[in-house]
Amino acid sequence: MASLASLIPLVLFLLVALAASIVVRRRADAAGGGFVNSYFIGNRALGGFVLAMTTIATYGSVSSFVGGPGQAWQIGFGWVYMAVVQVTALVLLYGIFGKKMALISRKLDAVTVVDVIRARYGSNALANLSALVIVLFFAATMVAQFVGGAKLFEAVTGYSYLVGLALFGVAVILFTTIGGFRGVAVTDTLCGIMMLVGIVVLAGGILTAGGGYEALMTSIKETSPEMLEPFAGGAMPPSLYFTQWLLVGVFTFVLPQSVVRTMGYKDVKSLHRAMIWGTVIIGAMMIGVTALGVLAAGVLTEDLAAYGGSVDNIIPLAISRTLPPVLAGIAII
Repeated sequence: MASLASLIPLVLFLLVALAASIVVRRRADAAGGGFVNSYFIGNRALGGFVLAMTTIATYGSVSSFVGGPGQAWQIGFGWVYMAVVQVTALVLLYGIFGKKMALISRKLDAVTVVDVIRARYGSNALANLSALVIVLFFAATMVAQFVGGAKLFEAVTGYSYLVGLALFGVAVILFTTIGGFRGVAVTDTLCGIMMLVGIVVLAGGILTAGGGYEALMTSIKETSPEMLEPFAGGAMPPSLYFTQWLLVGVFTFVLPQSVVRTMGYKDVKSLHRAMIWGTVIIGAMMIGVTALGVLAAGVLTEDLAAYGGSVDNIIPLAISRTLPPVLAGIAII
């Protein structure tokens, strides 16, 4: 059944984010610097907190907030221990690429990663190939984000999947077209803040529905004690830990959507502040939301078949079953 109360917070947030994009774009135009630098790299003027939050919001995705917690619901704390490595992501990004990319991009007047590749290797062919690879993989990545967001929207609000898909798609196009790089960074910051708020709201719902943390842990220990073990009764072997730590923690610092943000900050002080802010927030966010998947196992106690046969349904169901409509609308933002 469709719930208007759960839809209203989402629509209001999107309108606020759109207004922020418009304001940021007008201020950027007033500051000058040329269209290319203003639109694609935000006149290289991001402060520490905005730099941290836009990187975190870009790093976090449907897999972080739906797939990861869903796996934790099935596997247990082993998946949380795997997620801990994500704390290193921003330290590696800013520490390895931060200052170097800023210096190089300013020297070359580059506004994209492809610009840097072209200048470094003196090859238009390699630059064009890099651009093609980025576009192809981003297309696949964005499809996953839109599909995941629309499914979450449908499960929580009761409105159709297509309505959610259209709403998110139009919003992203407007934010990007109107706001440019800095507008996206500001809306990312708003999204990052709402990610933290959503985690707290959902945690409150799950803890209330499960009778508190102790009751949830007792329920999990009685029904699935292996979920409390680091290796999850064999479901999390050391080889999986190793490969997942490389995949989601160590190697993510080379993702182009993250690297381009090191080209847009204001000064070294902003970079250092972003490293501190980003490490603390991404740690709280990724560990927190994954741990909620484990706690949800004390509330959603049936087997996976009862939940549509997919772990991706766990967080949407946890939201819809443990929160009133308005709070559910906040949680999906």
